[in-house]
Amino acid sequence: MEPGRERRLITAALILGMFLAALEATAVGTAMPTAVAELGGVARYSWVFSAYLLTSTTVVPMFGKLADLFGRRRIYIGSAALFMGGAALCGIAETFEQLIAFRAIQGLGAGGLMPVAITLIGDIYPLEERGKIQGLFSGVWGVSSLLGPAVGGLVTDLLTWRWVFYLNVPFGLASVIMLQLYLKERQPRRRHRLDLLGTALLTTSVAVLLLTLLEGSQLWGWGDPRTLALLALSGLGGVLFTLQERRAPEPMLPLDLFRNPVIAVSSAGSVVIGTLLFSATAFVPMFTQGVLGGTALDAGMTLAPMSIGWPIASTAAGWLLLKAGYRPLTILGGLAGFAGAALLATAGPGSPRTLLMGAMLVAGVGLGLMSTPYLVAVQNAVPWERRGVATSSVQFFRTIGGAIAVAALGAVLNGRLQAAGTSLDDANVALDPTLRAAVPAGELAVIQDALGAGLHSVYVVIAAIASLGFVVALLFPRGSARSHAHTGGPAGGAADHDAPDGPDR
Repeated sequence: MEPGRERRLITAALILGMFLAALEATAVGTAMPTAVAELGGVARYSWVFSAYLLTSTTVVPMFGKLADLFGRRRIYIGSAALFMGGAALCGIAETFEQLIAFRAIQGLGAGGLMPVAITLIGDIYPLEERGKIQGLFSGVWGVSSLLGPAVGGLVTDLLTWRWVFYLNVPFGLASVIMLQLYLKERQPRRRHRLDLLGTALLTTSVAVLLLTLLEGSQLWGWGDPRTLALLALSGLGGVLFTLQERRAPEPMLPLDLFRNPVIAVSSAGSVVIGTLLFSATAFVPMFTQGVLGGTALDAGMTLAPMSIGWPIASTAAGWLLLKAGYRPLTILGGLAGFAGAALLATAGPGSPRTLLMGAMLVAGVGLGLMSTPYLVAVQNAVPWERRGVATSSVQFFRTIGGAIAVAALGAVLNGRLQAAGTSLDDANVALDPTLRAAVPAGELAVIQDALGAGLHSVYVVIAAIASLGFVVALLFPRGSARSHAHTGGPAGGAADHDAPDGPDR
């Protein structure tokens, strides 16, 4: 092959994988109100997102570690197979419970797909190019996710929400085939001890926490001994997980990584990014479709400005990293993210859709300015043999932030609806255009007002969390990108891009 051709083809394969993930993040979000209306169960609406986020979150560090131990290609291909299989199963789900279960399977694949793809980019590009390429990938994500809401809404309106899941399969197959053909890796053979206990403890702790937020608070109330017992069990699981990671020969999530302030701050910032991203995806379409009376396509178009602001800002951040450094970009991004969330918090039952779209545009700019510096900073701070687990830690904290936030905000929404005397079945009616048409105008207005008030409370909480993102950005260490890069160690110097028998550069 001619020099550099393998790298271009591998990059193209990973772009397809990014496109796959972008469709999942946006097209599925706009289809969910219609899916929930068809299958019933708005009380468990958040579980459609949280089940996916739960599994994709808890296995991320494990997949990152596996990628370091056994090579990126085989872990990426296995993850893609799980993701596509879960998506196909979601498309044939006949009950709401099945949809939740299949989303969990899909999440298992997503937990390896995204972090391994991002790790590969760190492997095949040196420091001087890494920021630009990661910014480019964010741009690809943004362009495809810009199409995602429109495609998701259009497919849902013209065909069915089930086809939104089926769209994942062809892109995933193309990505896997190309990576299998062109990525060559030779890993040193040695025995490994997988940290299965750590994975089990983390999964249990997060699962119990989500169960408490989504179910316990509604069934029993926050002060009930059963709710408190579940919270205590989740906390115990977290403590045991920490102890296990300290004693494990090859921990799933090495805690010594977080002694580096770059990684510690980037992880905290990723929690905020995940909260803003997944909360907007889950709860902004509900406002457009349930409160403003729009269609699935309308709901998708409300999210679209975020998919414009993100790639533009992320690409710009990638180009500016070496000149401006990480800290100024993250501070500017944190400020923009808070401004967008604060604007969203002003939304109420009488607000126009343009208000939500403007908020999504500003928030998208903030997320783009934060995401690229946080990711590239972590990748550059570690040697090759730890890049997989370090990159996965960023994805882990992003998704754990999103999972807990969506679950907690779902509990807030359900509580506000019940306090307003509106049943969850009534709220379900507001999401379905066909059912809405059969409800008297006065009764429908009461339901929409209650749903709008509940979502307003959700948006206020999102704004409060976004303000913490600005505070976290202020804590990022000062200095240039090169000053924070890893130097020395078995994997090389600051531009540590040596990988065993990697592709031509």
